[in-house]
Formats: sequence, C-alpha cells, structure tokens
Amino acid sequence: MDVKASSSSGEERRGVAALERGLSILEAFKQGKEILSLAELAGLTGLYKSTILRLCDSLLRFGYLQRMEDGRFRLGAAVFPLARVYQRAFNLRDAVVPALRSLTDRTSETSSFYVRDGDSEVCLHRTASPHPVRDAGVGEGARFAIDNSACSVVLSAFLGARGDKYDKARRDVVVIASPSNRIPGVSAVVCPVFTVNQTLAGALLLSGPETRFTDGTVPAMRAAVVDEAIALTRSLGGDPVVFESARLPQAKRRKRT
Repeated sequence: MDVKASSSSGEERRGVAALERGLSILEAFKQGKEILSLAELAGLTGLYKSTILRLCDSLLRFGYLQRMEDGRFRLGAAVFPLARVYQRAFNLRDAVVPALRSLTDRTSETSSFYVRDGDSEVCLHRTASPHPVRDAGVGEGARFAIDNSACSVVLSAFLGARGDKYDKARRDVVVIASPSNRIPGVSAVVCPVFTVNQTLAGALLLSGPETRFTDGTVPAMRAAVVDEAIALTRSLGGDPVVFESARLPQAKRRKRT
C-alpha cells in the first residue's frame, strides 16, 4: 500500500487542516471588529499564537491581511476583488429556488419567496404543491398591495415598521395565518430571510388549502419553514441567530418573553 497516497486521499475527504485554520483567521473578522490583536485572534479561533503568526505570514504575503504599526491585523485589499467577483456572479434565484423546492418536498405544499417593492409585495419565485388541490393560482411576478396579510406583516416588520402587530412579528419571527385574510380558504406560514448585515432579503411563504393546515400539521410545517429560512439566510450571507427563538417550543417561548 502507498501510505502517502492513502493519506492524501483521506486528507481530501476531510479537508485541509492548515487551510481551514487560515480561513478561521479571516472568519474571525466577521465578529464585527475591523482590527484584531494577536490575543484576540487566539481567543476567537482557539489557535496557538505561534500557529496564528505562521498562518498570518502567508495571508500577509497574499494580501489577505495587513499588519498595523502596533502589530494588530486587519483585512487586506485582496479580499475586496473576491467580494466583487462574488457580487457579479451571485444570482438570488440560484439560492432561493432550491430552498423552495426543498420546502415543497418536505411539506407537499406550495412555497414562495416574496420581496417588498415600494407599497407592494411581489412573488419572485414559486414552487407549486404536487397536490391536485392547491392554493389560489398566484404566479411568479404577482403583485399585491401591502396590507394586513401575514406576508405583508413580515416584510413590513423586518423593514422597521412600528406598531403592536409588527412588534409581535419580530418577537415570533414566524407568522401563521389560518385562514389567510387575503385569499379565502387559504392558510400560510411566513418567515423572514436575511442577507449580509442582517438586511431583509424577503419572506419565505408556505401556503395551501386551509383544510390541510390543521393543529396537527402546522407545527411540522412551521419547523420546515424555519429550517429552510435558516439555510437560505446562511447561503445569502446573513446570520441565522434571529431564528433561535423561533425554534423554541411555544410554551418555552412564552416563558422567556
């Protein structure tokens, strides 16, 4: 047996530890501080200072870090061109559509992604339920005036609207409308999705006939919507910490608030 070859293939399956340690140094800057000392990097990464210095030498050489006169570090200029390339290549549809398909696969109900556009909400993407009886025939591109529907409340709440119903939506994170006050006979579960800097990207909506959104089925639907909102938020560069309360059982969440 070729030990070197075996070790190499195993390393490929596990990832490259040295590379991951170097990336953890760059990840440390996502905590919010623009300039970090060696001690702070050690605390955030869990790495030995000697290891950090070796890794920083490589990151400095490639321009991903800069060393300040006082010895602290900040991100280097090489990071910016990569961000620009990502921005040019990024397509919201590439992230949203797989999430909608996954949500519909899990629940067998129709999933949609809505965004706020002025005084309207717009259905950008939609994956239809496999059931022969679905919710009303809303298609991609459909536009609705902002009203008291669950989707409008979520979009408005996480864009800073004031009022008791918006405060409640921010606390609960997930809004359940059964039945909907927009389309008779339809129920919905709605959850926000976030992008970089916790900017609202849009609302993830699961909808279907009221008869299938029962006390027995809604908890699993709600959990599926939250799971997909978390995954989609991560893929868009947002922080899913806002969903922690949404994952608590209802009784525990009431005690905490």
